[in-house]
Amino acid sequence: MEVEFKNGKILLTNKVMNALDEFVLQVSKILEKHVDYVIVSGYVAILFGRSRGTEDIDFVIKTLSKEEFLELYEDFLGNGFEFINSDDPHELYTMLRDGMAIRVSRTGEIFPNAELKFPKDEFHRGALEIRILVDAGQLRVYISPLELQIAYKLYLGTDKDFEDAYFLYELFKDNLDTQKLKRWCTRLGVDPIEE
Repeated sequence: MEVEFKNGKILLTNKVMNALDEFVLQVSKILEKHVDYVIVSGYVAILFGRSRGTEDIDFVIKTLSKEEFLELYEDFLGNGFEFINSDDPHELYTMLRDGMAIRVSRTGEIFPNAELKFPKDEFHRGALEIRILVDAGQLRVYISPLELQIAYKLYLGTDKDFEDAYFLYELFKDNLDTQKLKRWCTRLGVDPIEE
C-alpha cells in the first residue's frame, strides 16, 4: 500500500480491503447521506496498515435534531443494521444528546460495531471541522487530522494508544505540521513525540 498527500487529502493506492474496511465503508456511506462525520481512535492506525484488532470504530457525528436522527436510524435499519444499546430510537437520541455513545452493528452481530457520538469537547469539534479525506479507491472516509489524532492517542495513554500514536508519527512524520502537533499536545497536556 502506498500513501500520498495530495490536495489536502490522503491517497492510499493498492490497499487491499478487509472485512473491517467493508464494515466501515457500509457505515460511512449511510452516515454521509445524513450527517458530517469523522473517524477517530484506533481504526485510523489500522486503516494505514497497523496490525492490531479492534471491536469498534469510533465515529464523531455532527449534532443532529431528533427528526434528523430518526431518518438516520431508519436508514441503518433498512440497510441490515441494528442498534445494540436499545431498539427505541427516542431513547437512543436521548443518549446521544446526553453525551453518551450509541452502537450500531450488522443485524445479529455484535462485532464489529460503530460507536456513534455527538461532539463532546473542543477536540471532537476540531476533528469534525478540519477532518481529512482518505481516498483508498472504493473506501473513501473522513478521519481526524493526524496531528490531533497523535496527540489524543498520547493523551489516552494506554500501551495500545501509545503504539498507535508512534505508528502514525513514524508513517507520517515528513508530512506532519509539527507546530500543530505541539499545539494539540499542549492543549491536551501531553509531551509531543520527539525524534
